[in-house]
Amino acid sequence: MATRPFSPGDLSNTVPAYCLDLTFGGHTYRLGTRPLDLVTDTGRVLHYADALSDPDWSDEISRQGVQDSASIPLAVYLDGEDVAELVARGHRLEAARGDLFLVLVDRDTGRTTQTRQTAYPLLTGRLAQPQYADPERHPGYLSFTLEDSGGDERSLLLDQRHIIDSQTLPNAETAYQGKVYPVVIGTPGSFRKASGEAAKTSGSPAYPYTQTGGHHKKVLVAGHEVEASTVRLFDDDAAGEDFTVQVETDGRGQLISYVDVSSASISKTSSTYFTCWSSGGGLVSPLTGEAISGLGDVCVWALLKTSLKVDIERWIAEADLLNRFQISTYINSATLTPWSFVTRLLDGLPVEVRSGPSGLYPHVRVLDAAMAEGLQTIAEGPECEPVGPVTIQTQLADVVNEVTIRFAPRAKTGDFRRTITIGPEPEADDDESFPDEYAIISANRWSTDPASPVIAAESLELPHIYDDTTAALIATEMIRTQGLGYATRPYVLDVRLGWLMPGAQIRLESSSLHRTYLATVLSRRWSGTSWAVIFALDEDPIRDSSLKDY
Repeated sequence: MATRPFSPGDLSNTVPAYCLDLTFGGHTYRLGTRPLDLVTDTGRVLHYADALSDPDWSDEISRQGVQDSASIPLAVYLDGEDVAELVARGHRLEAARGDLFLVLVDRDTGRTTQTRQTAYPLLTGRLAQPQYADPERHPGYLSFTLEDSGGDERSLLLDQRHIIDSQTLPNAETAYQGKVYPVVIGTPGSFRKASGEAAKTSGSPAYPYTQTGGHHKKVLVAGHEVEASTVRLFDDDAAGEDFTVQVETDGRGQLISYVDVSSASISKTSSTYFTCWSSGGGLVSPLTGEAISGLGDVCVWALLKTSLKVDIERWIAEADLLNRFQISTYINSATLTPWSFVTRLLDGLPVEVRSGPSGLYPHVRVLDAAMAEGLQTIAEGPECEPVGPVTIQTQLADVVNEVTIRFAPRAKTGDFRRTITIGPEPEADDDESFPDEYAIISANRWSTDPASPVIAAESLELPHIYDDTTAALIATEMIRTQGLGYATRPYVLDVRLGWLMPGAQIRLESSSLHRTYLATVLSRRWSGTSWAVIFALDEDPIRDSSLKDY
């Protein structure tokens, strides 16, 4: 979970209070951890009764991976109500909904200047495992876990009408009936050899759909308009030839891209064809008119099709960082969901996906001191006080300091045309093997014998990558995040530092640890007087800026 960030000015002489709009039995109960009046934008005054328990929760993130649901345990008191009686009258708790939010209350007056619309949303969802009719408690007492899973993924990534059938392309041979129009992203099939020389391979399938005199004439290369003006087509014997891309509509009026092979030198009776996108990309952005290939842009394209609750604005805001990774692939699976596609692309990257009040959103982690120069610096002191020991969280089994990436797949066979290895001890005679400073430090750091560095290898196959720069970036960032390890330490923060949400990163000047760390908030909890947080502490042993002495 996450709210929109507080600003430091918001937190001057204020304390947080929680409020809940609980809709149950045809009525909305307004409950708070203290009595409050909130004004709506229309001037209506909403009174929140002091009938909500302090939420027993800690806002947390993982170091990596997907958090696709959020939940908070709560207890409320419905004054003048008997919950069991309401249920007996047919009002189902399974149908109840809660909207939990936070406002900042002035310490002196006990009032807030926020309206209902400017409150900080926390979570909107259903009541999971509600409990009522406790003989030890008042009949109006109700406890439950407020839970928001982001919804159920009911959408499919591809339009189910985009297939070869008797209506769309009626002249297609029986062997191609039922084939899904390929959606082409980036430039699949186009890659560079280890020498830097441009190379081509089969990148996506293509399907013939008209014939002339027993020979194929038109071959479908994409179920949409593309950026590329020409593509290379390969036949059964791997003979290739470049063709001009043309556009027409199918029998349902859907736009498709094709090439005409009636005058080709390659086989016009080939049972299979494959396309290499070497002169331009596939799917075109409606905003820029250019092919989309950056990871952030590809994720936004896919998530606009999902039925899940997604914070698209946050995905767009993070797109520049995500776009460092270039995607090239094709999609021709009729059963693939948007969210499944996105999670495949994010696998292995230093990206956390969180569930927030506006839906799922990404958080891209800053990895080193060079990137951290623009982060705010906070020094240990009365407003940021350590309250526990440093705990090293990484174990040797978690360490990765040599990464092999297999990429640039041949669509026809599925084998990979490129392999790159980055680690502490590259093979001297291998032009696909490269050293990395962080990998070298890791191998020595985890060794108990200086003469025997510890090499912990990991291998990934990435069928959606053809760009060697992207492959190398994924390998080096995996080493950076998993090679050196990290530590955690608990701190107590003054209320004025409440803008530090989980996932937020700062440069932490630690006089007690005699250095500056890149610190990430892993968890945050309101104690009633201050914020209890856990910082993940990452060091950058290569950059001098991370080794400041005190």
